[in-house]
Amino acid sequence: MKTDQKVITNSSIIDNLLINFPLWFPLTYIFLILNFPSYGKLIFLTSLFIFAETHFASTWLFFFDSENWEWLKENSYKIIFLPVYTLFLITFVWQYSPFVIIIIHYLASGWHVTKQSVGIINIYGNKSKIYKFLIYFSSFLCLAVGLNKPGLLAGAINLNILNFSICVFIILYGLFIALNFKKLLTKEIQLLMPLITGIFIYLPILFFDDLATATAIGVGMHWCQYLAIVWSKHFRKQNFNEISKNNKNQTWKYIAFVMVYAFTMSVLTVNGIVNRNNLTLQYNFFYLIPLSFQLYHFYID
Repeated sequence: MKTDQKVITNSSIIDNLLINFPLWFPLTYIFLILNFPSYGKLIFLTSLFIFAETHFASTWLFFFDSENWEWLKENSYKIIFLPVYTLFLITFVWQYSPFVIIIIHYLASGWHVTKQSVGIINIYGNKSKIYKFLIYFSSFLCLAVGLNKPGLLAGAINLNILNFSICVFIILYGLFIALNFKKLLTKEIQLLMPLITGIFIYLPILFFDDLATATAIGVGMHWCQYLAIVWSKHFRKQNFNEISKNNKNQTWKYIAFVMVYAFTMSVLTVNGIVNRNNLTLQYNFFYLIPLSFQLYHFYID
């Protein structure tokens, strides 16, 4: 029996791949780092630039929209001055313990990411309090355990079995997406898809001892969701207005800004994380710059 599913982007295939059930991201990431381990850093940097930092940069589209300027003026203390005061405090704390800021960043990220996951299941018509509880509970349980002992369950993974399982899951995922695109899945199964996505986001922290890799694998789905939502809103708004040459030029300027921003922050991140003896990570002041902008992203959204 065919069932209709609400869409956010006006395209069911984009909704399925980028918002509703972007499980292709962690599956592809894990497959690549398992089979091409020497390219692990390149894979991380690529995902950081293309998905993570472009997602952070897209926050600023709100400020570029002239329709929001009056609201920004009315809320200037909350939007500008309060974050500036907080930045001074963060910089002061960073001088003594960067790790404290890193923990605050992960907790703020957890709250921001999980709120979006819950918001998405609301949009798709799932009002179940149990589903919302499961997303919050799983996310903060994984963060609490994973930040204390990253990769706690890594020893339980057999790499050969994992590699085979990932290939099977990729095939099953493709079949699942195809069935949903053809509207052959029941409403109950459709509602499970964003729930599974929300639960899985921080699960990799328990299986990968490198927090950067674990974050990219899981939170990468959140990056996809955010990009799809923000940019679909932008293009939909353009459709309401007359699509003129100026509008098209403005969009290209936005895209150029996002790419330059993403590249700059990626470079600062790479230069801000120092690997010592392949055992412990240390951070310099360069890393505080993208970290501060990311914290602002969590706050403003």
